[in-house]
Amino acid sequence: MFGDSLFAVLVLTSCISIGTAMPGFRVMYFPEPDNDLSWSLLHTNTPDLEAFTACVWIKTIRTTSGPILSYGSKRSRRSIELGYSPVGHGYSVVLKGVSVLDRSSGAEAPLPADGNWHHWCVVWSGANRKIDMYRDGIHALTHPVNVSHIPGGGKWFVGHTHYEATPDCVPKHPSFVGLVGGVNVWDHDKVDVTGLAICANTNEGSLISWDTVTKTNFKVATYEDHC
Repeated sequence: MFGDSLFAVLVLTSCISIGTAMPGFRVMYFPEPDNDLSWSLLHTNTPDLEAFTACVWIKTIRTTSGPILSYGSKRSRRSIELGYSPVGHGYSVVLKGVSVLDRSSGAEAPLPADGNWHHWCVVWSGANRKIDMYRDGIHALTHPVNVSHIPGGGKWFVGHTHYEATPDCVPKHPSFVGLVGGVNVWDHDKVDVTGLAICANTNEGSLISWDTVTKTNFKVATYEDHC
């Protein structure tokens, strides 16, 4: 599926600099079409959460859609689901099974499918019952949420919703299409998000650190990208 020509194209595109917004890390390529199930399981132990900060670098292409980062457990199947679509509102944030964004949320335009890397962060505070979203280090919106607690003990997946991410599953939901890297998650909301959106930043997530977390990939190609 991933021939030499495709790999060469990916490596060449990875060398196109867009200033500071160019990550230097191992990235994952989630192929088209979006109905071809692909995912990566991130192995980590997750406690009960009262807050989190989740950040990711993505490069969207044409028909990009579907979950970028998904977390769930038996107690709460869709605890966290951060996704993207090039149409409509663009962003998708689900907490404990409820979509917390709508067309009236007033966010900036979604991350463009322009072939460049972009940085996206979602910060949730259970105490304050709100989320904040950041695009390329710039605050995009604040939105209220009626969620104060997320159960621990679940699993994190990149590229698909967690409850369909098994090799023998016939997917009912689309997989993400595009490239993903630099997934870092903190179990608190006290993170310098603005500083994360530069290539040289080495701040690692307290819950998930992209450089060290063990990954199990299914139909995902990986390669090294450099600043």
